[in-house]
Amino acid sequence: MGKAADVLRRELAAASAQDVQALTASWTPDCKKWVPGAYLQGVDQVVAWDQALWEAFPDFQVIPAQIVEDGSALGFHGRVTGTHQGTLRTPGGDIPATGRRLDFTVGGVCEIEGDQVASMHLHFDRLEILEQLGVAPAPAPAA
Repeated sequence: MGKAADVLRRELAAASAQDVQALTASWTPDCKKWVPGAYLQGVDQVVAWDQALWEAFPDFQVIPAQIVEDGSALGFHGRVTGTHQGTLRTPGGDIPATGRRLDFTVGGVCEIEGDQVASMHLHFDRLEILEQLGVAPAPAPAA
């Protein structure tokens, strides 16, 4: 892997370590991040989004499984884990702590500028998260 993959690994490690300073340094000041249900613009919004996750999941971890690099662009997928021990703030309202464990797949496409992430399109299944938290019904088993 090359330089772009190293930049992404640093960003993911900073998010998992809940290191605001390292996370801030990982993004360009005018960065853009698309997540299901939200568009974030600027490093302050990106960091605030991660901080909200840390509040809800104090043991939040992003575990990259594969990174595919093409110059300054890359794609990745991996897993996100954490235990819901604080309020999860969502566009549909706050979800109080359930004590449940999350483990879901995440993927994304990023653009790297120099040593920083300039943009990220993050993909994950919001319904799967709500099911794991017990606030949406899980699918019935196949008959």
